[in-house]
Amino acid sequence: MTNDDKDSAFQALHDAQRAAFLLYMELGDAGDNAGAANAQIRADRLQNEMRNVVNKELSAWQAGAEALIPKLTQAATAAQTAVDQVQGAVATAQKVSAAMQALDKAIDLGMKFIA
Repeated sequence: MTNDDKDSAFQALHDAQRAAFLLYMELGDAGDNAGAANAQIRADRLQNEMRNVVNKELSAWQAGAEALIPKLTQAATAAQTAVDQVQGAVATAQKVSAAMQALDKAIDLGMKFIA
């Protein structure tokens, strides 16, 4: 069953529940208390079915989400490891750059001494 099918089925339950509730009100206004009570029971039953459908979907979603948590944790750990490696490489590059600048200064001083 596709998500669209599930949405359509839920909408049909909602429409039926609304119709049962309207029937309940109309029968109550007309003085048919037994019919109104019967319509109320059906509206309540439809409300329970709608709750069951929602709970079932939420449970399925939760199970899928819980299954993804270890994979997401692994991906986050791998991403953090990559960030740490890049930070280490940047620190190394900064040290190399500083060393190169120091060598350039030393060469400049040496060239002044020779000249």
